[in-house]
Amino acid sequence: MTTETSSTEIKHDIVVTAKSVFLDDYSKTNKYLFCYQVTIHNQSKERVKLLNRHWIIIDSNSHKDEVKGSGVLGQQPELEPGASHQYLSFCSLDTNFGTMEGTYEFIDSQNNTFLVQIPRFFLAENLNEFEKAKFPRGSLVRHKSENFIAVVTDYDMYFINDEEVYQKDKDAVSKNQPWYYVLIHQTNAISYVAQERLEELTEKIELEHPLLDFFFDDFNGEYYTRNDKTWDELKRF
Repeated sequence: MTTETSSTEIKHDIVVTAKSVFLDDYSKTNKYLFCYQVTIHNQSKERVKLLNRHWIIIDSNSHKDEVKGSGVLGQQPELEPGASHQYLSFCSLDTNFGTMEGTYEFIDSQNNTFLVQIPRFFLAENLNEFEKAKFPRGSLVRHKSENFIAVVTDYDMYFINDEEVYQKDKDAVSKNQPWYYVLIHQTNAISYVAQERLEELTEKIELEHPLLDFFFDDFNGEYYTRNDKTWDELKRF
């Protein structure tokens, strides 16, 4: 169930909206992972550039973290009048509830700097304000066009693989959607696939791949159970 309780702040004609979603299959006991989506809309009449961010993160034990840095995700986006910038990022908490808020520092075309409040929004285990990945880890899937069968090992909420991987795809689809690392049945191959190109495999079968026993503990007839092993451990395997 999706609950729309996103937070919005308007200042200097800059609109900031924030939403969050709980990533249950990436969370562990006493470690809760959340993905949040921020949209920045420039409603002013001049170009602005985002210079810096300052986050204040508080969990339900009243533990506070502050994060300061340049731009967002390594970028300092410039927004023309009427333009928007949207991005996804992540936050891990030791509790199943917390809050995030802060400020963005901007500079306008007249070289004036100003702060815009990032509205306080909630991180909660039962609060899902936008769609999470459709296929959890361990799901059996089929590629819609290439027709191969695979199991989901991990996923990213948006494309964060090498740009070279994306450019090799002649029919490239949007980066702004979940992308999945999958083990392809009856091969040694691992692929990185956009969500819109996958569908659930209706016929549940055990797959054949040399890395199944490395990443998964068992198969219950419906899906595989992902263990805690990482890709870095695979490199040492």
